Amino acid sequence: MPQNGGGKGWKTDPETGQQTMPDKWKKYLDWLLSESRVPSTTRLWAVENDVNERTVRRWKTDPRFIREWDRRATELNVHPERTQGVVDALHAAAVEGDVKAASLYLQYIEKFTPKRRLVLDDDREVSGLSDAELHAELESLMSGLDV
Repeated sequence: MPQNGGGKGWKTDPETGQQTMPDKWKKYLDWLLSESRVPSTTRLWAVENDVNERTVRRWKTDPRFIREWDRRATELNVHPERTQGVVDALHAAAVEGDVKAASLYLQYIEKFTPKRRLVLDDDREVSGLSDAELHAELESLMSGLDV
Protein backbone atom coordinates (compact mmCIF):
# COMPACT_ATOMS: atom_id res chain seq x y z
CA MET A 1 0.00 0.00 0.00
CA PRO A 2 1.44 3.40 -0.95
CA GLN A 3 2.59 5.66 1.84
CA ASN A 4 0.27 8.51 2.71
CA GLY A 5 2.67 11.45 2.84
CA GLY A 6 5.63 10.17 0.88
CA GLY A 7 8.02 11.63 3.44
CA LYS A 8 8.30 12.84 7.00
CA GLY A 9 7.45 16.42 6.11
CA TRP A 10 9.31 19.64 5.79
CA LYS A 11 12.15 20.27 8.22
CA THR A 12 13.94 23.43 9.22
CA ASP A 13 17.66 23.44 8.45
CA PRO A 14 19.37 24.43 11.73
CA GLU A 15 22.17 26.29 9.92
CA THR A 16 20.15 28.34 7.43
CA GLY A 17 16.77 28.41 9.16
CA GLN A 18 15.13 27.54 5.84
CA GLN A 19 12.67 24.72 5.36
CA THR A 20 13.88 21.74 3.39
CA MET A 21 11.72 19.59 1.19
CA PRO A 22 11.14 15.92 2.09
CA ASP A 23 13.23 13.44 0.09
CA LYS A 24 10.30 11.95 -1.87
CA TRP A 25 9.16 15.44 -2.83
CA LYS A 26 12.69 16.23 -4.05
CA LYS A 27 12.75 13.01 -6.03
CA TYR A 28 9.41 13.87 -7.65
CA LEU A 29 10.56 17.41 -8.45
CA ASP A 30 13.77 16.04 -9.99
CA TRP A 31 11.60 13.76 -12.14
CA LEU A 32 9.31 16.67 -13.14
CA LEU A 33 12.31 18.75 -14.24
CA SER A 34 14.12 15.95 -16.06
CA GLU A 35 14.38 16.10 -19.85
CA SER A 36 13.26 12.53 -20.34
CA ARG A 37 10.74 11.44 -17.77
CA VAL A 38 10.96 7.78 -16.90
CA PRO A 39 8.41 6.60 -16.02
CA SER A 40 6.39 8.71 -18.43
CA THR A 41 3.44 9.75 -16.22
CA THR A 42 2.84 10.97 -12.69
CA ARG A 43 0.63 7.95 -12.04
CA LEU A 44 3.42 5.57 -13.01
CA TRP A 45 5.95 7.58 -10.98
CA ALA A 46 3.66 7.34 -7.94
CA VAL A 47 3.30 3.57 -8.33
CA GLU A 48 7.04 3.10 -8.83
CA ASN A 49 7.81 5.23 -5.75
CA ASP A 50 5.11 3.74 -3.52
CA VAL A 51 3.18 7.02 -3.16
CA ASN A 52 -0.54 7.55 -3.65
CA GLU A 53 -1.25 9.59 -6.80
CA ARG A 54 -3.57 11.92 -4.84
CA THR A 55 -0.68 12.64 -2.49
CA VAL A 56 1.52 13.64 -5.42
CA ARG A 57 -1.25 15.94 -6.70
CA ARG A 58 -1.36 17.56 -3.23
CA TRP A 59 2.39 18.12 -3.33
CA LYS A 60 1.99 20.01 -6.59
CA THR A 61 -0.47 22.42 -4.95
CA ASP A 62 1.64 23.07 -1.84
CA PRO A 63 2.95 26.69 -2.05
CA ARG A 64 6.41 25.62 -0.84
CA PHE A 65 6.63 22.97 -3.55
CA ILE A 66 5.39 25.45 -6.18
CA ARG A 67 8.01 28.03 -5.14
CA GLU A 68 10.83 25.48 -5.32
CA TRP A 69 9.53 24.09 -8.63
CA ASP A 70 9.36 27.60 -10.09
CA ARG A 71 12.83 28.52 -8.78
CA ARG A 72 14.46 25.38 -10.14
CA ALA A 73 12.62 25.53 -13.48
CA THR A 74 13.69 29.14 -13.95
CA GLU A 75 17.28 28.29 -13.07
CA LEU A 76 17.23 25.37 -15.48
CA ASN A 77 15.62 27.27 -18.35
CA VAL A 78 17.97 30.23 -18.24
CA HIS A 79 21.09 28.12 -17.89
CA PRO A 80 23.68 29.41 -20.40
CA GLU A 81 24.22 25.99 -22.00
CA ARG A 82 20.49 25.64 -22.74
CA THR A 83 20.20 29.17 -24.03
CA GLN A 84 23.27 28.77 -26.22
CA GLY A 85 21.85 25.57 -27.70
CA VAL A 86 18.70 27.42 -28.77
CA VAL A 87 20.72 30.32 -30.18
CA ASP A 88 22.91 27.88 -32.13
CA ALA A 89 19.83 26.14 -33.54
CA LEU A 90 18.31 29.50 -34.55
CA HIS A 91 21.54 30.50 -36.26
CA ALA A 92 21.79 27.20 -38.13
CA ALA A 93 18.18 27.48 -39.33
CA ALA A 94 18.72 31.13 -40.31
CA VAL A 95 21.80 30.24 -42.37
CA GLU A 96 19.73 27.58 -44.15
CA GLY A 97 17.25 30.27 -45.19
CA ASP A 98 14.58 30.13 -42.47
CA VAL A 99 13.40 33.75 -42.41
CA LYS A 100 11.58 33.45 -39.07
CA ALA A 101 14.68 31.93 -37.43
CA ALA A 102 16.82 34.71 -38.91
CA SER A 103 14.45 37.33 -37.51
CA LEU A 104 14.45 35.75 -34.05
CA TYR A 105 18.25 35.35 -34.09
CA LEU A 106 18.75 38.99 -35.05
CA GLN A 107 16.31 40.13 -32.34
CA TYR A 108 18.27 38.12 -29.81
CA ILE A 109 21.71 39.44 -30.77
CA GLU A 110 20.46 43.02 -31.03
CA LYS A 111 20.60 43.38 -27.26
CA PHE A 112 24.33 42.51 -27.35
CA THR A 113 25.15 44.82 -30.25
CA PRO A 114 26.43 48.26 -29.24
CA LYS A 115 24.12 51.06 -30.35
CA ARG A 116 25.65 53.67 -32.63
CA ARG A 117 24.59 57.28 -32.48
CA LEU A 118 24.73 59.35 -35.62
CA VAL A 119 26.62 62.53 -34.80
CA LEU A 120 27.54 65.38 -37.12
CA ASP A 121 30.99 66.93 -37.24
CA ASP A 122 29.88 69.66 -34.83
CA ASP A 123 28.78 67.04 -32.23
CA ARG A 124 25.04 67.45 -32.85
CA GLU A 125 23.06 64.20 -32.84
CA VAL A 126 21.15 63.56 -36.05
CA SER A 127 18.12 62.37 -34.08
CA GLY A 128 17.76 65.89 -32.62
CA LEU A 129 17.57 67.69 -35.96
CA SER A 130 14.36 69.03 -37.41
CA ASP A 131 13.38 67.98 -40.92
CA ALA A 132 14.58 71.31 -42.31
CA GLU A 133 17.94 71.05 -40.49
CA LEU A 134 18.40 67.48 -41.67
CA HIS A 135 17.56 68.48 -45.25
CA ALA A 136 20.06 71.35 -45.12
CA GLU A 137 22.75 69.06 -43.68
CA LEU A 138 22.17 66.49 -46.43
CA GLU A 139 22.28 69.21 -49.10
CA SER A 140 25.65 70.38 -47.82
CA LEU A 141 27.00 66.84 -47.79
CA MET A 142 25.69 66.13 -51.28
CA SER A 143 27.17 69.32 -52.68
CA GLY A 144 30.63 67.96 -51.95
CA LEU A 145 29.98 64.78 -53.95
CA ASP A 146 30.36 64.49 -57.68
CA VAL A 147 27.08 62.70 -58.48
